[in-house]
Amino acid sequence: MSLDADLVAELELADEALSTQVNDAIRAQLERRRRSRLLGEFLDNLEAVDGPADEALVSKYMDILS
Repeated sequence: MSLDADLVAELELADEALSTQVNDAIRAQLERRRRSRLLGEFLDNLEAVDGPADEALVSKYMDILS
């Protein structure tokens, strides 16, 4: 495995081991993916029980959250 030189240069500015930073970054990304997957499963289950979401409400709340 190799890392892009610009990423390594940025990581080396910190006062922390490169491997620790890489592990932390990978762990954080995997956690984001897991949460996204679980949210998708949750929404799929809600749709199966309650039917599709009201697109107007989805749009409204997407605007609020962005």
